Amino acid sequence: MDSLKRVCVERAPHRLEEAHGELFTQGVLGFLAELLAEFDDDVEKLLRRRLERRLHIKQGRWKPEFRNSSEDQDWKIEELPARLRNRKLDLGDVSPANTTNFVDCLYAKVQGIQVDFDDGHCPTWRNTVQGLYNVTRAVHARLPGAPADIQQCPVLMLRPRAFNMIEHHCMVNGKEVVGPLFDFAILMYHNAKLMASLDVGPYFYLSKIEGPNETQLWNKIFTWTEHRLGLRRGTIKACVLIENILAAYRMEDILYSLREHAIGLNCGIWDYSASIIAKFGDSPDFLIPDRNKYVNMGQPFLANYMRLLINVCHRRGALATGGMAAKLLPCGKGSNSLADEITESVKQAKSVEIDAGVDGFMVYDLRIVDAVNEMWQRKCPGDNQLSILPDVDRITAASLVKIPEGGVTIEGLNHNISVALLFIYHWFTGSGVFYLNGAVEDSATAEISRSQIWQWIRHRAAIEGKPDVLVTRSLVYTMLDGIISRAYKSWCTSIPDRKRLLSSKYVLLEIISAREYIEYITTYLNDSHKFRTLHNKNDGLESKL
Repeated sequence: MDSLKRVCVERAPHRLEEAHGELFTQGVLGFLAELLAEFDDDVEKLLRRRLERRLHIKQGRWKPEFRNSSEDQDWKIEELPARLRNRKLDLGDVSPANTTNFVDCLYAKVQGIQVDFDDGHCPTWRNTVQGLYNVTRAVHARLPGAPADIQQCPVLMLRPRAFNMIEHHCMVNGKEVVGPLFDFAILMYHNAKLMASLDVGPYFYLSKIEGPNETQLWNKIFTWTEHRLGLRRGTIKACVLIENILAAYRMEDILYSLREHAIGLNCGIWDYSASIIAKFGDSPDFLIPDRNKYVNMGQPFLANYMRLLINVCHRRGALATGGMAAKLLPCGKGSNSLADEITESVKQAKSVEIDAGVDGFMVYDLRIVDAVNEMWQRKCPGDNQLSILPDVDRITAASLVKIPEGGVTIEGLNHNISVALLFIYHWFTGSGVFYLNGAVEDSATAEISRSQIWQWIRHRAAIEGKPDVLVTRSLVYTMLDGIISRAYKSWCTSIPDRKRLLSSKYVLLEIISAREYIEYITTYLNDSHKFRTLHNKNDGLESKL
């Protein structure tokens, strides 16, 4: 009972009283308090270590080098359970707070669903409660419209928030709880035993990892939880997203630190590219050009990163997976030819990754699934591609930060401004994703978009073909006003929407004008007075500040 007195959880959002009551029982609050008592100090050490790394880089003491103490040892990860040996296709960015989409995904012919409390999820208290409740109801066959047997569904790959996020609606010992431990505790307490008994989990994606010290902490958390809940050691499995440039140099040790709980490693493109700006963007040597024109997985710095990841994973018996195809198929009559064209472009891009040796990747649009499954069956009829071992002998540490040549275009700047602005706008509406120009946008694309704007302003990058025109804050102001003016004439017509868009403009200007680079756009928004007041006021909650 003493532990329960130390836990304070915000009351239920309107119309989610039943969900709140089922989730936040005395048992789960006690489990959360125990978890925090065991690991909160370790989380603080992890966050301090991140600050130390950042200072180390700012002092010019960092240099690109592979430092993996486990590299010369003879080891492999534990054998994967049957449901994880084929990881060819996941649905990405699936926020379980979007009940209709989540239910649809449970019927998809894919291997897994990225059940997302991170990049594709906006962590309002309403969304968090609804998402946790929907996952629990799905696992226990109580989610209306969902399959009655979770064993017949794709594997639920649970993605808790990363260590940069705080859950402001829960306090333990007078201190707000770090987001990933909050998500993990609620999901595990309600679902782990049943998932384990049915051989469907619990399985996780781990986001925004910077080094093996962080996966060592997750391994300790997994082992402690298995003991606490009476699960066989090694039951919990996780795939680590290598979406930070520092982690790319420590992949072997990251995998080693999780070897009894590891599925494999995942590589993306936009969070990874944004991390280069986050860590080294003060230097013009790391100025990344127009991402739509010059940045793709064919560029050496990204191709080498993928080949290294595949090599490390396959040598250790782990699976290597790629990022998400974000394109959307059009709707309506007469769109068949365009849909076929988009599908072919997705298949062509992902075919390159398959040929490189990946064991799987993600798509967002359910309508692309059949075509991608057919491609996988044709190119790789087996469960995975563990036998493929890319040659990495000529890949140097410096090549991972060899920035591609190219310039900045007005079109690229306009696109980045639009993505960053609309991401903030949709977060203010409570949505973690939105659609723009035939693609889904999430926090990963928002990160690279606002990071490039900040970097281009910082280094006064010249516009391609117009050497006298430089990217300045004044230019961005002007382009922002143009984007907002066009929005007012088309889709943004109501007074509340216009106020929200104008607020988004001022928040974006704060982010791109910051003297010191702001590490994560999601952290900045989640901690902002505007975001928390807007959503908590709507739900009648107390924690408005």
